[in-house]
Amino acid sequence: MVDLIKNFATIELFSDARLRKTPFRSGYRPLFNLPGATTKISGSIKIIGADYFYPGSKGNVEITFIKEMIDDGYCKTGVKFTFDEGRDILGEGEIR
Repeated sequence: MVDLIKNFATIELFSDARLRKTPFRSGYRPLFNLPGATTKISGSIKIIGADYFYPGSKGNVEITFIKEMIDDGYCKTGVKFTFDEGRDILGEGEIR
C-alpha cells in the first residue's frame, strides 16, 4: 500500500495568455516545485468548494503527494511553492 501525504493549501492559477487557458477539475496532477527539493514532485489537487479551478482564480485545495517521493518536512505550514506542466510555471501556492 502506498503512503500518502495530504496538505491543505491556497493556490493561484495564473491567467497569463501564454499559459493554461482552460480550467482544471479535482484530480489535476501538475509538478510541484518545493523549496529544498532536488526534483519536481508530482501531486494531485482536490478542489475545495468548487467543481472547476479557472485561470486567474485563487482558492483552497487539498494536495496529495506520495510519501516515497517527498518527506513530511517539505510540507510545513507557510511553505510557498510553484506548480507547472513542464517549463512554464502555471501558478503558486502556500501550505496552510
